[in-house]
Amino acid sequence: MPTYATRHPRRLLRDLTFETIRDAIVDGTLTPGERLFEDDLAAWLGVSKTPVKEALARLSAQDLVQIEANRYTRVATADDLDLLDTLELIGVLHGEAVRSLPQGAADGAARRADRVLAVLDAGPTCLDLVEASGAFLELARNPLVRRAAEPLDIRAAFLCRHLAVDWSRPSVAGHLADLRRSLGSRDWPGTADALQRVFRRSSLHDAIITLPTTTLVDDSAHARPRTAAVDR
Repeated sequence: MPTYATRHPRRLLRDLTFETIRDAIVDGTLTPGERLFEDDLAAWLGVSKTPVKEALARLSAQDLVQIEANRYTRVATADDLDLLDTLELIGVLHGEAVRSLPQGAADGAARRADRVLAVLDAGPTCLDLVEASGAFLELARNPLVRRAAEPLDIRAAFLCRHLAVDWSRPSVAGHLADLRRSLGSRDWPGTADALQRVFRRSSLHDAIITLPTTTLVDDSAHARPRTAAVDR
C-alpha cells in the first residue's frame, strides 16, 4: 500500500460560487427579475467579488442571468416563449439519446422507460418529465448530446418552477399516449419520435401556464440577505 496521503483535487472557488448562485436561481431562492449586486452576493457567499463576477458572466451565457452594461444585472425572467424554445431543443436531444441507444443497453433503457411511465402515471409536471426522459442521456453513445443537453435541462428546471404545462390539452395529450405506448413496448425509435413530438413548440404553444406564485422583483430592490456561504 502507498505510504503517502492521496490528494484529491480541490474544487475551485469560482466553480463553487457559480454552482451556488445557479442553484439559488433554479430552486427559486433568487426570483425571476431580481436584481443581483456583486457586493451583496459576495457578502452572502463569503467570497471576493472576482468569482462572483465570473459566475454571473457564465450564468448570463446560459441565459439564467440578464446583464445590461451600466444598467442592471438580474435573474432572467420566466417567459413562456423561452420555455417553448428550451423544451423543443430538449425534445430533440433527449429523443436523440433514445434513438442512438447502444447495443447491450436494453436493461438500462428499460429501467429508464419504467421511470418515465411512472411519471406519466402519476400525472407529469414539466420538470418531472424533463428529468425522467433526461435519464436516457446517460446511455447516449454521443457525448456531445449529453453536454448539449445539460445547460438546457438546468434552464428547464428554472423555467418549470415558474411555468407549467397543461398536459391534458388535445395538442399534446395524443403525443403523450404515443409516448406511453412506445415506452411500454420498448419501441426505442418510436419513443424517440414521441419525445420530440411531446416537447415540440407546436404541441405546447397553447399549453403553457404561468404559476400564480411567480413575482418579479422591483429593479430597485437589492438582493435579500441570506446566510449561506461557499465552503472553501
